[in-house]
Amino acid sequence: MRPLVFLEKMNEDSKLLAFQFNRAFQSLSIVNDLNNSNAIFIKPNLTYPIYKKGVTTRKEFIESLISSLKEINSEIRIYIGEGEGGYNSFSINKAFMNMGYFELEKRFSKVKIVNLSKIPSREIEIATMQGFYKILLPEIFFNEIDFSISCPVPKVHCITKVSLSYKNQWGCLPDVMRLKNHYMFDHIISKISDLLKFKYAFLDGKYGLNGNGPIVGNCVEVNWFVASNSLGAFDVIVSEMMGFEWRKVGHLKMAAEYGFIPRREEIKVIGEIETLKRKYILRRNIWNYLALVAFHSKEITHLFYFSPISRPLRKFMYSVRKGPIEFRQQA
Repeated sequence: MRPLVFLEKMNEDSKLLAFQFNRAFQSLSIVNDLNNSNAIFIKPNLTYPIYKKGVTTRKEFIESLISSLKEINSEIRIYIGEGEGGYNSFSINKAFMNMGYFELEKRFSKVKIVNLSKIPSREIEIATMQGFYKILLPEIFFNEIDFSISCPVPKVHCITKVSLSYKNQWGCLPDVMRLKNHYMFDHIISKISDLLKFKYAFLDGKYGLNGNGPIVGNCVEVNWFVASNSLGAFDVIVSEMMGFEWRKVGHLKMAAEYGFIPRREEIKVIGEIETLKRKYILRRNIWNYLALVAFHSKEITHLFYFSPISRPLRKFMYSVRKGPIEFRQQA
């Protein structure tokens, strides 16, 4: 099917938001997939232990999405999941509780909240331009899930420039030390998304994050409703709405090399993109530039997190700036 992006201003009223989901479903032809599936997976962006505007996906957005999906197929099983906070920074179960996600299990039948770090995993070998790369991925995607949905928020990222539908899947890696894979991020994130059957994306675009993300920065209210049947098309169009050239985003450039990004002229856009655009600006600080160097280096990552001197190095750094411990204090 032709890559399609459905976009318009988000309705704040829950009933009207449900109508938006229904219209998007019809445009994306997701109905057939829903009726022919037994189980699907929804991935919100929960990169913080409490709800934070522009940083985490709203429970209310996921709730409206589930309600609309259940209207089409009431018997479908829906899993909503995320892995533990990277580097053991916070408990995802506490995050689910703090943000009210467990309430969705009570409201809807056959809906299950899943900690992806606590269920069986399978080692997968991914073919990349850098050679084959082995990584652990949750078993549930291979033996139960028919297709998956990514639900990011529109935010900048101090390392990857943007955090959208592809970047959202990094939280599917069950290993809390998944940062050891950062140097391969650009090469594997689109392939991981494909392996985990991510076929659709729905943007919780009420709030976004500008300036310096993915956690700190300036919250902006943009009220974007964007849906697509192609993660590649979705990230191209939302990047454009944010004022970023997608070809200058490393993991999107590599996704294009692997055949996951359609040409701009191939993407059918339903809606008036020009009326919704809002210029985002990424402002990196000195710590971001240092982290950027480490992000792309296997050796520096090992030195900072896994070597005998890693603990004193981190202790020194976090003596002059906030570290992951702030998450534990707020969880």
